This record gives sequence, structure tokens and C-alpha cells, in this order.
Amino acid sequence: MKKILLSLVTLVALFALMPFAKAVDNKVKLYMFTKNGCSACEYAFTEFEERLEEYPDEFELVNIEVWCGTDYTNPNNTEWILGNEEAFDLMQKAIEYADGDTTRLATPTIMVGDFLQVGANDLDALYDKIDAFKKDKKYKDVVAELAEEANYYISSMTKPHGAANCDIIPAENNEGGKYDLIIFVSVMVVLVGGFAGLIIISKK
Repeated sequence: MKKILLSLVTLVALFALMPFAKAVDNKVKLYMFTKNGCSACEYAFTEFEERLEEYPDEFELVNIEVWCGTDYTNPNNTEWILGNEEAFDLMQKAIEYADGDTTRLATPTIMVGDFLQVGANDLDALYDKIDAFKKDKKYKDVVAELAEEANYYISSMTKPHGAANCDIIPAENNEGGKYDLIIFVSVMVVLVGGFAGLIIISKK
């Protein structure tokens, strides 16, 4: 009977943890800080998307749009609209982390781990870095860590390639990760308690 109970608890634990398998995936992420209409950004997008078609598991492409367009209601206004202040600040933090030279504010700013590149001139260097991170297992998601330190939600500033100008997703709708963690911890507490209870019963 005790063996059956242990087997049942183990199965419940496996099924409970399955939804979180993706959450703990340490796939290398390539972050692009972009501007809508930026020709260099478009070139990089095309190259990355073609690369992912050939090697879909090589990396995950995350587009963080900093500037989202111009004020088309005023033809004389050529200034770019800041699409997301947090995205702009996160880009600055990434540049400061990499080399401290915030005068290099330009798009695309691309970051993989702790490696930062401004512009789309040498994409092969990025692929080399991705390969290196995957091989030596020392990859650290620096952008995600910087966002967490600043209490920013990357999902609120992320946009798919080709999304409409200034179509910013509200941050309050993207706090699911926080609640997923709470659920995960709750499940783990229940499972640990169940195992402890079984051990106590087995000793009796």
C-alpha cells in the first residue's frame, strides 16, 4: 500500500511540474532593441528569422521596441515617439552593463547574455557568441536580470515583427509570470508535505 501511495504522489508531482518545464528552459535569448521603420532593424530581423527557420532551437528572438513611429497627425513632426519608457531605460541599462558607453544609443541594439552589439553589421559574431554560450553552459540572461532588478515586465515591451505602430501591450496584463511562480511554490509545498507525511506513516 505504501509503495502504491509513493507511486501516486510521484506521478502527481510529474504532472504538476510539466507546465513549468518551459519556464525553466535556459534557451539562449537574443534581445533586439528596435525602432519601427529602422532599415537596419528590418535587415537584422530578416536574417534572424531565416536563421531560426533553419535552426529553430538555436536561440529565442525577443523584440523590444523602444521607438514606435512618428506623429502622423502632424506631417511636420519628424520626431520619433518613445514607445515605452521602460524599454528605453532597459536598453540604457544593457549598454551600461556591457561597456558603460550610453552615447551609443542606436537601433538595433542587440544583446545575447553579456555580449552587446550596436548595429547589424556583423551578425556572424552574434551567432558565434550564441554557440559559445550553448557549449560552455555559462549563459546568463543579463537583460532579464536587469529588467527584474528594475521591476520591469519584458512582456509589456515585447512586440512581434511587423506589429502596428505603438501597439503597446499594457504591463498590467502581463504579470502572469509572477502568479505562475506563486502556483509553482504552492504545488511544491503540497508535494513536499505529502512526501513528508508518507515518510512519517511508513515509519509507523
